[in-house]
Amino acid sequence: APILALPEGSEDFIVYCDASNKGLGAVLIQREKVISYASRQLKIHEKNYTTYNLELGAVVFALKIWRHYLKEREPPLRVRALVMTIGLDLPRQILNAQTEARKPENIEKEDVGGMLVENSRDPKKVRTEKLEPHADGTLCRNSRSWLPCYGDLRTVIMHESHKSKYSIQMD
Repeated sequence: APILALPEGSEDFIVYCDASNKGLGAVLIQREKVISYASRQLKIHEKNYTTYNLELGAVVFALKIWRHYLKEREPPLRVRALVMTIGLDLPRQILNAQTEARKPENIEKEDVGGMLVENSRDPKKVRTEKLEPHADGTLCRNSRSWLPCYGDLRTVIMHESHKSKYSIQMD
């Protein structure tokens, strides 16, 4: 891992970690200065891991690389995984947008690649097999949340995920 700045002492380190379906990444920070960063592609067997295990793998990856900076510390080590936190009402916002998008007056604008409408002859017949319900009530496609074009939900999520000064884009 390249060293971008020399550390000052052996305290105040923060490790930011992130994982995607393509790789793992981590940043070592001390007093708001990036000391080092590292990333790697996922191994073939890791591509089957759950998001939780990938995030945990990113933490293990970071701690292995920078253990010499972080070992034998008196205060506990703080490790933060970069998980987007917009607020507790995000699932409700997604559910509301999905409900609005599936209304007859909005469905033509929202139907991308035949995702919502069964066939063009009967636009009122909504397709259900491509969208699966998630535990929080929102609809998913291929195990990913469906974010409708309705409203400004996509803009909110993009803004929130990129406004952090430590945000990392792995894809």
